[in-house]
Amino acid sequence: MKKLLVASTAIVAIAAVSSAQAADPIKLSIGGYMNQYVGYASQDEDGQQDFAEVKVESETELYFRGSTTLDNGLTIGVNIDRYADRNEANGDDVFLQISSDSLGRLRIGQTKGAAYALSHTAPTVGPIGNNDGDVQDWIFNPESVASGQTMTVSESNDGQKLVYWTPNIGGFQAGISYGLDDGANGSNEVLEGVVDVGGGNTDSDTAWDVGVAYNGDFGGVTFGADVTYQQNNNGGTTGAGVENRNAYRIGAEVGFSGFTVGASFRDTDNEGNVKDIDAMGWDLGVSYETGPYAVSLAYMYLEQDTAANSGLEHTREQWVLGASYDLGAGVALVGSVFHAEYDDATDNAPNSTNDNEGTGIVTGLQVSF
Repeated sequence: MKKLLVASTAIVAIAAVSSAQAADPIKLSIGGYMNQYVGYASQDEDGQQDFAEVKVESETELYFRGSTTLDNGLTIGVNIDRYADRNEANGDDVFLQISSDSLGRLRIGQTKGAAYALSHTAPTVGPIGNNDGDVQDWIFNPESVASGQTMTVSESNDGQKLVYWTPNIGGFQAGISYGLDDGANGSNEVLEGVVDVGGGNTDSDTAWDVGVAYNGDFGGVTFGADVTYQQNNNGGTTGAGVENRNAYRIGAEVGFSGFTVGASFRDTDNEGNVKDIDAMGWDLGVSYETGPYAVSLAYMYLEQDTAANSGLEHTREQWVLGASYDLGAGVALVGSVFHAEYDDATDNAPNSTNDNEGTGIVTGLQVSF
C-alpha cells in the first residue's frame, strides 16, 4: 500500500509537469557554509588507549540550487550539495523537487526521509549537538555501545528515495518516503528483494517512514509536535534471528519570549535488524535567544539491549551547553561545553576498553555564503 501511494503521487506530479507549457530554464545559484573549530577533550584512557586532547575540525559544503515555475503553477527545483573537505564522492542531498501550494512537495533523489524533516527535539545552538553525532567526534564511543540507536530523531541516511510531504493545512503536515537507506549507494543500486541479475550488491537496506506534524502560533506562543514511524528492512539477510527494524517516536517544542523548550522520545524494536534487540532514547533541552546572542542546554539518554532478552542494556548519556553570537554578514562565533558517558553492561572490568567517559570544550567560527 505504501509503495502504491508514493508511486501514485509521483505519477500525478510527473503527468502534471509533462502537460505544462514552456517556462524559463533553471539557473543555478551557488552558496554554502564553512565551519572551523578547535577544541580540547579529556577522556578515559583505559586499556592502553590514548586519545588526542586538542583537535582542529572543519566542515564545508557547497550548494548548487535553482528552480523554475511552470505555467501550470508547479515549481521544479534542483538541489546539489557537495562536500568540499571530505573524500566522499556522493556528496550530501542531491535531488529534484516538484512542488505547489495545492499538491505539496515531491522529492526524487539522494535525500533523507520525510519523517526526519518533521521531527521536533531538544533545541541546541553552537558547534556541538546531541542528535547529529558531534559529541562522538571528540569523545570516543566504544563499538559495543556505538552500534544501533544513536539519536532520538527519525534518522535517515541520504539514500535514493521518493519523498512526499502534503500541503500545510491549518498547521498540520504529513509525509511519507521509500527507498534506499544508504548514502554510499547510487541510483543504479539493486534494492533488497529484487533479483540481482548483475551480481552486484545484494545487502542494501531499503526503508520507509511516515509521520505527521503540527506547528502553530498562539498569540506569541509557538507549539510544534510530531509522531513518526520508520521501518528498515533486513538488508538482504535471512535467518531466525533477523527481523525488520521498527522505530516509533514523538517530539514536541514550545517557544515563548525568546525561550524554546523541546523534548523527544524514540522506541526501537529489532535494532540492527536483530530480532528482540530493543532500544530506547529521549532528550530534553531549553534554549534562549535575544538579539545576536543564543544559549542552550540539552541532555540525551540512550539504552539498548546487549543481546536478545538479556535484561542488560548498554547506556549512553550526554549533555551539551552551547552558545552563539551573530557577528553579522553570515558569520557567527560559537562554542560548546559537553560531557558524555558510555557504559557497556557486559564488561565490568576496572580498565574496560568498552566504557568511556569524557568532557570537552569546542569553539570556532561558522560562515555561511
